[in-house]
Amino acid sequence: MKYESIIKKINYWKSYDGTGDEYRKTHDLDCIQTKGNLAADTIFSLWLPLRYTLNYFEHSKWTKWKENECNCNGLKNCNAFLDDLIENIEEYLPEHMLTKQLAELFRIGQTEANTMILPYRKWNTVRGGKPYWDYLPHFLYDLLDTENKDFLNAVQKWIKSERLVLFFKDGIIDKDHVKELAGTGNVCSHFPRNLDVLLLIRNYTEILHERARIMRVDIK
Repeated sequence: MKYESIIKKINYWKSYDGTGDEYRKTHDLDCIQTKGNLAADTIFSLWLPLRYTLNYFEHSKWTKWKENECNCNGLKNCNAFLDDLIENIEEYLPEHMLTKQLAELFRIGQTEANTMILPYRKWNTVRGGKPYWDYLPHFLYDLLDTENKDFLNAVQKWIKSERLVLFFKDGIIDKDHVKELAGTGNVCSHFPRNLDVLLLIRNYTEILHERARIMRVDIK
């Protein structure tokens, strides 16, 4: 089992310790890939698929870390946990089809195929919080759920320009054709306990592979 892509991202999280726009321009992967564009954002968060996978295997060490998560600013920002995860990654993420799929998502998820440009920087914060939690289908659904034709046209134009049409069935950009990627049957329902983790990660990976092909991104 190859863990290189996962460990690479974990080390990136560990190393990111600055604040402010100038630091972000030169250290945030999305910005680096877009020549310092502060409106750049990750399409699929890699932290959440990792967390869902850790929940799936539920190693005793992971359970203990979660119980003490309130003592740190989130486990993604806890270097002690991240170090432990790297050191014991085969225990946390054992040999399994899900682990292999996660590693592939992490590999392609650190390329330009997983980066988009938002029309408004504030969308970065909005889509990362309640009720979306970085699940893009739900966010796209709500953007398109409007009777404002000018706004709707603007959103559709942005979706096309950022090669996000892949999120829509039959390439039809409206709220009723947003693809449901989590196996819940509803694009607005993606509570962690209800989603199909393997299906979710497979869908994420397939979209990024196709987006890389369209954008001619080298993912080898």
